Parts: sequence; C-alpha cells; structure tokens
Amino acid sequence: MDRISVVTPTLNRPAPLLRALRSLMAQQNLAGLDLEIIVVDNSPDANARAAVAELAKASPFALHYLSEPRPGVANARNAGVAAARGRWVAFLDDDEEAAPDWLAHLTGIARSRNADAVFGPVTARAEDGAKIGAFAPYFERRILRADGAEITDLAACLGTNNSLFHRESCFAAGLNFDPALNESGGEDSLFLQRLVLVGKRFHFAENAGVLEWAPARRLTWAYVRKRKFLSGQIRVFVQDMARPGNRLTIARWMAVGFVQTALYGFGALLMLPFGATRRETMAARAFGGLGKIFWGRRFRLRLYGRGLVS
Repeated sequence: MDRISVVTPTLNRPAPLLRALRSLMAQQNLAGLDLEIIVVDNSPDANARAAVAELAKASPFALHYLSEPRPGVANARNAGVAAARGRWVAFLDDDEEAAPDWLAHLTGIARSRNADAVFGPVTARAEDGAKIGAFAPYFERRILRADGAEITDLAACLGTNNSLFHRESCFAAGLNFDPALNESGGEDSLFLQRLVLVGKRFHFAENAGVLEWAPARRLTWAYVRKRKFLSGQIRVFVQDMARPGNRLTIARWMAVGFVQTALYGFGALLMLPFGATRRETMAARAFGGLGKIFWGRRFRLRLYGRGLVS
C-alpha cells in the first residue's frame, strides 16, 4: 500500500489549524493509500501540541505532531518533508480546508500522468461570514487548463498551498526550501523554479479543490498592496537565486516592473472618479510592478509570522 504524507505547517493559528486538520481527517476514496498527517508547529512554545494530541485521538489516520522551534517558513516545510515517510508529500496550509476527495484527485492525476508534482485550485472565503468581494482574486489560484493538463509553464504562478510532490523525484536530489527566505516567503516559488530547471513536470488536478479562509485583518487594500509588492519581489529574486548571474532575465523583469508601475499608477489616478475598488485594484497592480523594481535584499519585506505569508 502506498503512503501519502500531508504536511501542514502552522504558527499561532489554533482555530484555523483545527479546521484544516478536520478536513484532512474527513478524506474519502483513498483505496490503496495509507495516509499520515504531519503538523509542524513553528511556534517557540509549541502551543499547538495539546490541541493536535487531543484531535489525534479521534483521527482515522495517523496524525503526528512535530515541533520546529527554529523560526521560518522554510524551516517548517523542510522539517515536515524530513519527517514524511510517504511516496507522495502533499501540503495543505493551516488556513485552508480541503474537499473530502482532495487527496483522491491529487493522487489520481499523479498516477495517471506520472507527474512529479500536482497542483489544485484554491478558492477564497472570508472568515466569520464576511463577504470577500473584490479581495477574492488575491487569495485564489484559478488555472484555466483541463483536468490533468501539464502546467509546468505556469510554475511562477504556483505555490505549495494545495500541492502534491513525488517524494523521491522532487526531494531525494537534495532540493529543499531555501532557509534564506525564512522571513520573506517565496521559498516555495524558488523550490518550484529549481524543480523546473532540472526537468520536473507539473500537472493540474481540476477537482482537487481547497478553500482558503482569509481573516478580516487581511481584507484591506493596505494588506493587498503589501502582498502584491512582495509577489513582485518574489517574481524577480526567485530568478536571481535559481540562476545566479542571469542578468538579462533580471533586467527584463525590472523593465516589466517599470512599465507596470507607470501604467497602473496612471490608471489608478484615472480611476479616482470611479470608486475605491477600481482605483485600489489599479494601485495594487502598480505595487506589484514596484516590487519587481525594488526586489533586492535591502528592500525585502520580512513578514513571516505577521500574517502576510503562511
């Protein structure tokens, strides 16, 4: 029987974590699969230990707790991978909720396409019954490809939230999540780019959906601007770290950033008479352009643990 390991890193989010774990405990249609769930607690005081231990008593699958007190999102992911014993390693963030057949669809595509990694769609919802409205696109991943389609060319738009990796193919070669990005995030984008450079193939599981629950503190345009700025930075510094010395590619991305900043910045001004949503949407895109210009280490946001990166 094949084993699949689901890694869920967490940091000081007890209620969302329990929701994520309950969705994993409710997984169905796993014939021929042995599931283990690994919670990696990145808090210095191991504050998720008791809650996970209590939940494990009712879990139909093996539910393991792992404390990784060294701060950093890359450290947490690497600890989870090191503890995993499955043929496949999946990731579900602690603010996500998986559909009951999530793993069945991910592994189905992995097997039928002989994929190195598989990714599913992410749909956003607001916590506490609020309406997410115009903020939804900033938390979602929508891929306009058929079920099972190869999406290696979309690697820059992917992340580990809702993902499945063939353990031997993707992790046995010494590749891991770079601790240099512990505080800023982008460690998953860099990991995926490095996989692409060594010839790994990614596929899409259209029906392997998860919900991402956004708290009220994230549903502000100030937060979106920071997130877009960081996304712009990641787009460029990932290229720099994956292929050092590739100055032409860096110059092209910075040029894209200049154009986006000017175009969308001017667009934000034009949208002033047409309401805040249109204006802020343009401004957010301009901030994404700014991130591509100011991508260097001195400008890098360090916001892991402050609610910007998971």
